[in-house]
Amino acid sequence: MDGCEADKREILAVLRSETEAWLQRDFEALAAHWLQSPQARRMEYYASLGVRVDEGWEAIAARLKTIVERFPETQNFSDHVRWENVNIVIAETMAWVTYDQIGIDGGNDLKRELKILQRVDGVWTISCMVMMESAVEQVSFPLIEVDADLRILWSNQLAQERIRDHPGLVVAAGRLRARRRKHDPALREAVRLACLELKGQTRLTLSPKQAWAVTLGQDAAGVPMHCWVRLEDGKALVSFDDTRTVARRIERAREIYGLSPAQVRLARLIVDGNDIAGAAAILVVSVNTLRTQLQRMFDKTGVRSQAALVRALLSIEPPND
Repeated sequence: MDGCEADKREILAVLRSETEAWLQRDFEALAAHWLQSPQARRMEYYASLGVRVDEGWEAIAARLKTIVERFPETQNFSDHVRWENVNIVIAETMAWVTYDQIGIDGGNDLKRELKILQRVDGVWTISCMVMMESAVEQVSFPLIEVDADLRILWSNQLAQERIRDHPGLVVAAGRLRARRRKHDPALREAVRLACLELKGQTRLTLSPKQAWAVTLGQDAAGVPMHCWVRLEDGKALVSFDDTRTVARRIERAREIYGLSPAQVRLARLIVDGNDIAGAAAILVVSVNTLRTQLQRMFDKTGVRSQAALVRALLSIEPPND
């Protein structure tokens, strides 16, 4: 075995041992694998918690101790996780390792990890860890990844099952299309904007996650259909959701824009395709009353048309379940 292969085996043994110590909630064993220096870094991204960064071993140790104390349950490596796509690069006394960690007993949740190691006194020691939780693989609604030309790059199981008979979307020659041709330009434009946002890496201006609502017409029962083009994990994704998700988006819009209960009821009717006269008949109020409520919603959301209002309400990303 040459020196490089021996180092790779040693590095993998260190990472396995460090992970086992973490799963066994053995702080002292875990700490023994880390560079206990102000230069050490531990960086994480969770879909539910956002970004967390600990700078220096003291901050890292404090966080790890807190987690060990709050969640003392232990787990075995072979029962809990597996590693895939392991890649190791070594340059003299430095090494960096990337791999995917799959939670076997957690619904195959995916975490992408990078660990940088230094050889200190002949021993490989972790000096930096970056961990990113993938949100895309864990969603509970249909999701399709597309490129700028609407070519399908990936789709989850729910999307594969539901797209076959979906009344608003269809797959044609490997591309995602609106089933009714007149709605196709809106879908293309939303995907164009999403891909432009990805290329530009500019600051998102509409809630923490960007989304574009696309109208797909009505189904056979007359219920309005929508899909959303969204950004997640550096991808342009199309989701098509049920009425529960629409309700959650409107509820989130209520929180953000400060809509009153009466305005929320009107908003839902407008999203469902009713005009002011139809909404007035359903709510048993005057058309003038609803026009006043509509104008106040325009003022709160900064839009000036019912179509723009629908886009504003449905583009709000609801918080994770």
